[in-house]
Amino acid sequence: MTPDASFYQFSKVVWQLVNDQARQALVRKEFSPDDARIESVRCVHLDEEGEMTYGRQVWFFEATAYDAIGRQHRLFGALDFSVQYALLVPMRAMLMDEPQHRQRFLQSIVHPYDSQVWVNPSTKIWVRLTLASVILLSATWLLSLAACLMET
Repeated sequence: MTPDASFYQFSKVVWQLVNDQARQALVRKEFSPDDARIESVRCVHLDEEGEMTYGRQVWFFEATAYDAIGRQHRLFGALDFSVQYALLVPMRAMLMDEPQHRQRFLQSIVHPYDSQVWVNPSTKIWVRLTLASVILLSATWLLSLAACLMET
């Protein structure tokens, strides 16, 4: 949980929107919304909206829901919202069986993995070999073309 998220006062409209999105996440997974109980809704990550960037909020919740057969499930949910011009825009909603998966989701948002393909040494080698072979083939073709033109 980010420090800002635990002490921030959210409006009643925000709480209602988050609860509605949690219910919709249950409905999308074909759980009965009438029998479902959503508990412990909390904001765990809060990025304020800036002049040049949108904000972001991540909310966690727990739910007890029943499937179509009537079996009870304990679910752990995560809701990802973008804050654009002071409006919450739902981006992702996830339901998981284990709370550890929810923590991994939060870590991917807080500390995104920056995979730069060009930093890998083997990629650099292949790119250089490809460029060298293209240059070599082009030079060979140009020299053979020049030789043919000089003969005629």
